Amino acid sequence: MALLELEEVRAGYGPTSVLHGVSLSVPEGQIVSLLGANGAGKTTTLRSITGGVHWTGDIRFAGRSLRRMHTEDVVRCGIAHVPEGRGILTELTVDENLKLGSHLRRDGAAVRKDYDRVFEYFPVLRERRGLSASTLSGGEQQMLALARAFLMKPRLMLLDEPSLGLAPLIVRAIFEIIRTINTEDRVAVLLVEQNARLALEMSSDAYVLEVGRVAVSGTSSELKGNDAVRRSYLGY
Repeated sequence: MALLELEEVRAGYGPTSVLHGVSLSVPEGQIVSLLGANGAGKTTTLRSITGGVHWTGDIRFAGRSLRRMHTEDVVRCGIAHVPEGRGILTELTVDENLKLGSHLRRDGAAVRKDYDRVFEYFPVLRERRGLSASTLSGGEQQMLALARAFLMKPRLMLLDEPSLGLAPLIVRAIFEIIRTINTEDRVAVLLVEQNARLALEMSSDAYVLEVGRVAVSGTSSELKGNDAVRRSYLGY
């Protein structure tokens, strides 16, 4: 069953059109990759889902249209967005950033359990709880952004370039945590990622955008075997 569905979505900024009829779906509990060159429309696709840009067509989450919803309403539906650049508040402490993730929740006992889970996934954040988020390394800031999103208790995470600017060992660690959150907590993921090889390893299905349109789609294993995709995005 599709948790998220985009149907002929068109979007842009002012007079500039970026998406020209994008259709895709994310099944419940699955990881789906969204690949493409810079400027292909990947970030705009995520912003459309969360109400950050005007769009036409239809976007449905759990069968409900997100048309005319504000970003906060989208979050309340169960969608957490970790933007490119992480989006944490560096003037706040690590703990204050985490509290922002859970501030819409009213299930106090479950929130406390999820805090424990966060510190199991990201032990370094427990050690840094009282420190300003500005003191964290790039990898630790990415961990904080993921932890904050997890504390929203989402059904779907939108991840925009989680590996950007990070060392390979840190990237592997973060992707293992994403996989764990997906498998143990059944959180679906729509993953925008320049490291196409890693994204295809992680995901069940994938879409490739070119200038605002879906150029290729299929299972991740099919795309790994597609010569055009391999040459353009996997480098072999």
